[in-house]
Amino acid sequence: MEDLHLTATKNTPEVFFSITAGTYRIMGNSIPENASELYAPVMAWLQKNLTHVADGATFEFDLPYFNSSSLKALYLVLLELKKEADQGKNLRLRWFAEENDEFMTEAAETFTEMVGIELELVIGKLQA
Repeated sequence: MEDLHLTATKNTPEVFFSITAGTYRIMGNSIPENASELYAPVMAWLQKNLTHVADGATFEFDLPYFNSSSLKALYLVLLELKKEADQGKNLRLRWFAEENDEFMTEAAETFTEMVGIELELVIGKLQA
């Protein structure tokens, strides 16, 4: 089981998934030219390692902005988490949004409805 760490750029978020540290977060703008390519290693990591993630683990999403292609990629990430939750694992999903950011607030609600897994809405920024 290896950690996954993708360094943030101006257009891509930091992704840090570590089973040993118990840290799972995606934070930063997600406006890549090719979201499928960006999120491919995230999906591969989840498919390979999610069964090893501790029960009760928290996945955190702090995305000040994301584009439409990232929306689909994030949906697929959340579906992977939902599959594991459906197998009985207790996962906590935290979705960060700035105060008065209707887009991100509505995104959390929409993902909750589409995927069928609750995203806890947190007003403020994720402290790395």
